[in-house]
Formats: sequence, structure tokens, C-alpha cells
Amino acid sequence: MSPIVFGRFEAISPAEDAARALYARGFSVWDVSILCAATEDTRRAGGPVPVVLAACVRRGNAAVAADVLREAGVRDLQRTQGKWESGRWTDFDPVTHCPSQDAAQPVARGAVDCESTGNEDPGSELEHYVDPQRSGKE
Repeated sequence: MSPIVFGRFEAISPAEDAARALYARGFSVWDVSILCAATEDTRRAGGPVPVVLAACVRRGNAAVAADVLREAGVRDLQRTQGKWESGRWTDFDPVTHCPSQDAAQPVARGAVDCESTGNEDPGSELEHYVDPQRSGKE
């Protein structure tokens, strides 16, 4: 089990900004995971998609992660233990970790399942998935 600091954002853009701030503070792309936390109602209504940003803090950098997330405007900042593999929080359970959210999954799941060759930068599939999503809403 790995120590994890996580919290919710109301949209992907501030979560991405927080991820970039974590990278600037020494976290690698293998230490940061962004997950979708939209409810079925939110998805049907086409409203804003709440997301969870999680940081694996095995190197004793939990306080740094918490500070960066707070500065980025995170909601429900929490610490937990979880299974972290290949740059993702693999045993994330939305019922346990985000009780107000009824469904959560990796944001780029569709991109990884359909387009990944396995040779990309761990964040690249997220960028390829998110960029078209943003352009369709602007």
C-alpha cells in the first residue's frame, strides 16, 4: 500500500493546473493521477465534470502535495493508503473515497483502451483525450 493525498476539483482544468504545480515541485508523472468523479446525473445533464486528483506520496512529500492542492483550490482534501501502480491509483473506490460521487473512473480510460500503444508518456493519453473534449465545449 502507498500513501496517497487526494481531493476533488469541480473541473479538469484546475486539476491539470494542480498536476503541473506538483510536477514543478518534484513529483513525476508516475506520482499523479487524475480521475473522473462525475455522477450519472451530471453526465446526463452535460454539466461540469468533477474530478479527483491523487498524488502518491511515498517519498515523504505529503505536506508538499497537500499545500499544492490547497493552493489550487481542492475540495475535500484527504490522505489515505491505496494501491498505486503504473502512475495510477488502481484501487480507487468512489463510494469509499468520494461518498457524494456515485461513479469515478480514470479520465482517459477510453483513450488508453482505444489509442494507447504503451510507448507514450504516461500523461500523453490524457492530453489526447482532454484536448478534443475541451475544444468541443468552447
